[in-house]
Amino acid sequence: MKAAIQPVNSEIGFAGRIARAFIDSKLTPLVLLTSVLLGVAAIFMLPREEEPQIKVPMIDVLVALPGFSAKEVEERATRPMEKLLWEIPGVEYI
Repeated sequence: MKAAIQPVNSEIGFAGRIARAFIDSKLTPLVLLTSVLLGVAAIFMLPREEEPQIKVPMIDVLVALPGFSAKEVEERATRPMEKLLWEIPGVEYI
């Protein structure tokens, strides 16, 4: 069974006209090749570092009070220690 060829719709719209121009153009392969070559060149020419050395100043403070409840540790150690740590110059987050 042979498929019937649909007549070309004269109202294809703006995108259809652009697509038809690219399909019928002999410059389309050149535009594609240029795009691919520019992409490859960009990959090789852009500077990149696989393991950047980012220094994030950080400190861990561990408090152990065996036999105390969590509330007691918070009241007796954590809160007073937070107040002292805030006094260190350059501390932004605790």
